Amino acid sequence: MASTVTSATLKVQIQEDIELNGTTRGSKIIHQFSEIAQIDERIMTIPTHDVDVLLLSSSAGAGTYETSTFKYARFTNLDDENFLTITATAGASDSVAVQKLPPKSSMIITSPAISGSAGGVEVGGNTFSNFTAVKASANSSSVDMSLFIATT
Repeated sequence: MASTVTSATLKVQIQEDIELNGTTRGSKIIHQFSEIAQIDERIMTIPTHDVDVLLLSSSAGAGTYETSTFKYARFTNLDDENFLTITATAGASDSVAVQKLPPKSSMIITSPAISGSAGGVEVGGNTFSNFTAVKASANSSSVDMSLFIATT
């Protein structure tokens, strides 16, 4: 079956604006991700225990994206008070990278390659593994999270 989807370029804009002591400062950066053919966008409620929010594998399936096609993911904590814990794990190496996502904050991932700790031992330097799962959990009560994923 021939695809009827025409790939496009995803444009992501990051902009900082502040007037500090009477002087306007800031910058704007536009990232472009070409040949995007699939996006998923949703809001999901994250409980106080780990739930999978993004899975990568050698082939796509239900809720799973192909590692080689992954280009971009954005997670936004929509809560006013509670933080989220975002954990990326690389299955075979047991590498874990953990990020606290405060209320009304976002994080962006543009590569599946992570480095972190393996079994409590710090991994550093240029040692990277592709994550296989990103999990999220809320700190004290359920939190709504916005999720946007783009693949080729």
